Parts: sequence; C-alpha cells; structure tokens
Amino acid sequence: MNMFVQILILLLSACQAMAVNASADAPSLSQVVDMRQPVIVKLFGAGAGSLDSYGTGVLVSKEGHVLTVWNHLVSTGFLTAVTADGRRFQVETVGTSRDQDVALLKLKADGSETFPFIDLTQAKDPEVGSTIYAFSNMFRVAAGNEPVSVVHGVIAARVPLEAKQGRWTFPVKSPVWLIDAITNNSGAAGGLLTDANGAPVGLIGREIRHAASRTWVNYAVPLTTLASVVEALQTGQKVDSKRKDPAADVAMVSDQELTAKFGITMLPNVVERTPAYVDNIVAGSLAQTSGLQRSDLIVLVNDAVITSVSDFQQQLATYRSGQRVSLTVNREQELKLIELRIP
Repeated sequence: MNMFVQILILLLSACQAMAVNASADAPSLSQVVDMRQPVIVKLFGAGAGSLDSYGTGVLVSKEGHVLTVWNHLVSTGFLTAVTADGRRFQVETVGTSRDQDVALLKLKADGSETFPFIDLTQAKDPEVGSTIYAFSNMFRVAAGNEPVSVVHGVIAARVPLEAKQGRWTFPVKSPVWLIDAITNNSGAAGGLLTDANGAPVGLIGREIRHAASRTWVNYAVPLTTLASVVEALQTGQKVDSKRKDPAADVAMVSDQELTAKFGITMLPNVVERTPAYVDNIVAGSLAQTSGLQRSDLIVLVNDAVITSVSDFQQQLATYRSGQRVSLTVNREQELKLIELRIP
C-alpha cells in the first residue's frame, strides 16, 4: 500500500470519527422538541372574513414577553395566549414594528411569575443548507396543553423578499431566511425556527405570495435582526424609520371626499399612524345607512388590516364606484361587520 492511500485512509478515518463524535454531542430531534415546546405560545383572537382567529408566538423573556408577527390578530385585539402547560392569559401589546413586521406582547400574569423563554442574544445565523425545525400552532392543532407542530427542513437561501398579501406589501427590507419546508400555513405565523441543536434562528412569517411569481413563500425573519428591535420595544423606544407622508406617492380618499361622499369624519390625523376611529357620521349619509357609528374603530377593509386613518383612506381609494367592501369595526369591544358601497 503506497503512502498516498495510507494518508487517504487516515483522513477518512479521522473524518468519520469527527462525524461520530459530533453526532454523539448533538441533541436528538426529540431533545430539541422537548427543549423548545415550552417557549411556544398559542394565540387566539378575532378572525374576520378569510382571516384566521388563531396564531403563534414565542416567549422571549422570563417576565412573559411574547414575540409574534404584527398581523390582524394584534390589530383587532381580543387576544388570549395559551402557554405550553395549558394556562390561559390575557395579553397587552407592548409595541410594534412596521419595518420588521413584528409585535411584542406581554402576558398579564402575576408579577412574581416567571416563564421559560428563548434568549435572543443567543440567536444564530446558520449556513445555507443547514437543518432547521419550525415550531408553530398551524391549523390550530393545539388549543390547550397539547404540543404544537414541528416541521423539518433546511435553510434554502438568505435573500431580500419582495412579496404581497392582497394589496399589502411586505415591509421587511433586510434579508430573510427562505425555508425548504412548508411553513406557510394557517396559524403558523409567529412560530419559532431553530437549528438542529435547538438554537433560535428565526420568526416564522405570515402567509404571503412572491410579488412576481405569485407563489406562496416559506420564510422566517432572522432573530439576529430582531434581537435589538425587541430590546428597544421592551424599553418603550421607537424602532421604525421615518417615512414621508404616504399621500405623497399613494392615492387616497381625502378628508373632504370621505365626508362629502361617504358621510364619514375620521379622528383628526395629527400624529403618525392615528388610529382609524370614526369621529362623526353625517345624518342620512351612506355611512349611516350602512350602519357605521361614531367611535367605531375600523380594523379591516375586506381582508386588509387597517392600522391608521391613512391606511383606511388608501384602501378606500383602491375600489371603484359601485363596488361593495366589508368593513370590520371594533365597537365597544365587539367586532361588527359593515357592508359599504363605494359611491
């Protein structure tokens, strides 16, 4: 046997030994599942139209802070969180980030109580091709203390994502993880992505399609990107970049048109993202005959989430005269569905 063959055999033996040792040191799938199931929270709220009434969140502090996607569940309110042991908690919204499409919630619990959580300072950025596990309450499989679902896959790419949900455009400009696994499921948004060792990797995104191909996208926002955002929201800081007035480049129904044509006067839009409260309804107007009332908070136009007066005016501008749209409003802590005809 020549020296080259001997060296090759030695190298192969060494690699095999390293692989065996690495495999022995790495946790099994069941160990990773047992380690991460306790930090997953099931969220239940108000669905409307084709939007689900359930979702997923991840505990990110021992005090009970929960990170999730900023979707209709957060915007419409009425949220209840169920922890892995089956306990139910009301939640409050601590803060939101439009630029990262996330919301930070907090469980309303006894101040002395502590919760299992993921430490975002330990978040990892795995290599493309790495094994991942995705934890989420997809399809509302878990309602109490049942374990959530776990999907196995790999990181396919890390790229910026141009995607849409109806007329809603994906706001996150930093790169996201594209996943070779089906995570784009009802209720999965806000779930946890880990690597094969259970290290936190990403927050599972919402159900969206790629803007160009219209194909469904399985993605997660890297937790290394979100760690500083969560820290800022916990301390009450603003985290979103300032943007110019949306009226400058997006068509919208003006205040005057809203009153003259629809009979609706909104809460004065004096600050960024003023909530879409109805300030007044003109007697005998289209709005009054449709059933809108003063102090209604408009939270959805069809399936589009409304987070401000400007959002509402922009959405109305996308419909033609004679079309009918469904408005979901929060009225005295109840959701009401109003059908409105575009004049």
